[in-house]
Amino acid sequence: MEALRIEPTDDSPLINFNPFKGLMIITGNSIPENASLFYEPVILWLNEYNKNPQLKTTFFFKLKVISSSSTKIFFDILNSIDALYDSGKSAVNVLWHYSLYDDEIREIGLDYRDSMNAPFELILSDANDES
Repeated sequence: MEALRIEPTDDSPLINFNPFKGLMIITGNSIPENASLFYEPVILWLNEYNKNPQLKTTFFFKLKVISSSSTKIFFDILNSIDALYDSGKSAVNVLWHYSLYDDEIREIGLDYRDSMNAPFELILSDANDES
């Protein structure tokens, strides 16, 4: 299985999924014009990864802006993450980073955490950290 890397734009996040390390990163803005179309390869890739995952898989989210259409698609992504967790094939951890001054991203993370079975941590990130 090959890594999935989609370079960021002003409207779409960096997607950097490494199946060899079990590290999946989504960071940046998620306001693509067509969220379903943008995230379709991500969901397909995750479904394939779930068939033969690493023993440990970490999902790292650090989003600055999320459109309402992206939040709906993220539930599909999180459902795929939960399916991996529920399968017992991989120790799954979700890390949701948010800025001190970004209550919206924090609230979205809280909603996601409440809907998941997999371990889900909300992590306060330094407001000056651009990574």
